[in-house]
Amino acid sequence: MTYVTLSRQQTLERCGRPARHVYFLANGAASLIARQRNGLNIEAALVGYEGMVGLSQVFGTEISLSDTVMQSSGTGWRIGARDFRKAMDSPGFRSRMLIFADTVMSQSFATSLAASRGKLMTRLARWLLLFHDRVQGDELELTHDTMAVLLGVRRAGVTMTIHELEGRGLIRAHRGRVTIRDREGLAALAGAFYGQAEDRYERLLGPFRHRNGILY
Repeated sequence: MTYVTLSRQQTLERCGRPARHVYFLANGAASLIARQRNGLNIEAALVGYEGMVGLSQVFGTEISLSDTVMQSSGTGWRIGARDFRKAMDSPGFRSRMLIFADTVMSQSFATSLAASRGKLMTRLARWLLLFHDRVQGDELELTHDTMAVLLGVRRAGVTMTIHELEGRGLIRAHRGRVTIRDREGLAALAGAFYGQAEDRYERLLGPFRHRNGILY
């Protein structure tokens, strides 16, 4: 494995192409983005220090299911696809990787529910919580354009919603960054769309969410 620095907007894998590497993130967050040929994009899941990027290698298909793009700069450990597949011969390692893949699917299901049933404010509150869970500190490296693309909505809608969340004292947005001010308030807005997938992760793999300002 090689320790690497990962820049914001760096693409780690491309949908439909063989994944050459698997990444275990030490910090930063990466989006798994579902893409259509007509140019429509939406985020299917978010991965941070709690997991890895390269699920096609876990499943043995080797062809990437999504584009995977770093949404905040970070670092991680990179391993070649062939070496990773050799590591999968270990029953304990293989079991843990499959459990993690299960939790990503759970998050993706929750994202689908939120996209089809949740209002934009609810979806944005949930997404900010997902991002907050996976980075150090309360300041998130984000732009309105990024949030619009990942949520599959117009930038103007995100801008209006951000202003409303600021007005409620839940966040503060400034120059490509969003600072979380009231996590409990965001969780109340996200409602049932946030928590079930996170509970599943913690039941299977251990705690990782922010609690009382501390990232576990």
